Amino acid sequence: MEADEKRRRLGAARYCLDMERWRSAEAECRALLTQESDDPDALLVLGLTIAAMGQPERAAPVLDRVARARPDAAHPCRDLAAMRPAVPRRMVAEQYRACLALAPNNHALRRDFARFLLDHDQPVEALAVLRDADEGAETCNLSGIALAELGRFRDAIGAFEESVTLDPTPPIGWSNLGLMLKIEGRTEEALAAYDEAIARSPRDPHIRVNRSIALLQAGRWTEAWADHEWHLRLPRRAPLPLDRLLPSLDTLGSLDGVTVLVVHEDGFGNTLQFMRYLPLLARRGARVIAMVPPPLMRLTRTLPGLAAVIGMEDKPPSYDFQCPFFSLPRAFGTTVETVPDAPYVAADPILSEQWRARLPTDGLRVGLVWAGQSRPSLPGSSALDGRRNASLAAFAPLAGVQHLRFVSLQTGSAAIRAQVPPVGISLCDPMRRVTDFADTAAIIDNLDVVVSVDTAAAHLAGAMGKPVFLLDRYDHCWRWLSGRTDSPWYPSLTIFRQDTPGDWSAPVRRIATALAALAEERAASRPVMVRDRALESAA
Repeated sequence: MEADEKRRRLGAARYCLDMERWRSAEAECRALLTQESDDPDALLVLGLTIAAMGQPERAAPVLDRVARARPDAAHPCRDLAAMRPAVPRRMVAEQYRACLALAPNNHALRRDFARFLLDHDQPVEALAVLRDADEGAETCNLSGIALAELGRFRDAIGAFEESVTLDPTPPIGWSNLGLMLKIEGRTEEALAAYDEAIARSPRDPHIRVNRSIALLQAGRWTEAWADHEWHLRLPRRAPLPLDRLLPSLDTLGSLDGVTVLVVHEDGFGNTLQFMRYLPLLARRGARVIAMVPPPLMRLTRTLPGLAAVIGMEDKPPSYDFQCPFFSLPRAFGTTVETVPDAPYVAADPILSEQWRARLPTDGLRVGLVWAGQSRPSLPGSSALDGRRNASLAAFAPLAGVQHLRFVSLQTGSAAIRAQVPPVGISLCDPMRRVTDFADTAAIIDNLDVVVSVDTAAAHLAGAMGKPVFLLDRYDHCWRWLSGRTDSPWYPSLTIFRQDTPGDWSAPVRRIATALAALAEERAASRPVMVRDRALESAA
């Protein structure tokens, strides 16, 4: 077969594969292979076609031939996983298993399969696949990642230590070891591991940001802020003009007449936490423009001193400096001792009055949030959500506390659980009528306390000065620091942290005790009408 005819047939086969015309794709490949039976390109398209048809056992020998023909390339199962339109991940997993059955000692294939499983939030299955892999550094690193996603952080430390012992060259093993050591509170060891990683890859933004998180969690914020600015270089970030990034205010002097565009990045909680700096910028003379998504626009407009609040799709006016919300603490040189005061957000009194009529008026009014909003665009977000989120059922012990009235503040897909609360918990759910954070603030204004996992509602309540009982995961976020039950960011917030990864029972019991004390205090201070004598006027 001449080269032009071969290219035409191969192109036709690939086109048919892309268009899901499996029979035609297979026929084109078979025609090519009658002329050259070992053509790796035709074999690859044929194997992918048969696999995409859902016939893993028939595809496996073909894909195995491709893998043997190109030993230095990735296994063709990876091509299958990357196909567009996407092949269902169940079918990809079945194909990996079929290929492993033919080549059980292909450790590179086994590691590839483990990566695929980890990418699709299946750490248990990944560990099972790795159990029969070689004991090299890469296998140990993947095992550590799976263990970490399962909350087995101490076991993960052992896996990562073994990985860097077997091969100390790759920076990823050191960075992963640093992350686990940070979670277990071994800060100096974590920083030493990060230093090893940075020595090997000094311009890797992931490693720089990870080290900054360890420093932030330890309260060493002055050392951390410069490293944390590397988050602006992370993949998938919207590009920002770094040459116009707001520098340290100590280097600027007067801000009179200077326009600063402050931009929301990701996560409502970050923006709610750091919007406290906007009025401070305005007080220094800056013309402050806040760029935020629609759910935050009404609330942001209540902050004093802002020149404008615009949406994320709006074209910003000309400005001198831009600054992501998360970069504001760095610009102000914030330390643990100099966090700007809260409260700094207030509910609209008219909205608050409107919502009051829809909420309980008796007892201790308790807002509940059991899950944060998922951010699937962020790597590792699914595993993080699994660790930070509770279930509504986890709040069942609160049913035993008298005089509590529960109000759901839950949004997103987890809100449906409010329809079936635990036995003994009567749950008022106003959130179906909520349009944005201004509405949520008005509801919180009518509550006595908010019980929440680490999500935006906790930040909003803290920003308002409302008492917050924070359910904090074992591998807590840096902003809640280590070894503390209070927060410099929110004086009204109390931290109830997991003692064991994944186990909410102990912190929920402690919250039940704290709520009982609040309810008792509330009942003791309530005026009692005396019915057996005339009332006396107050002096």
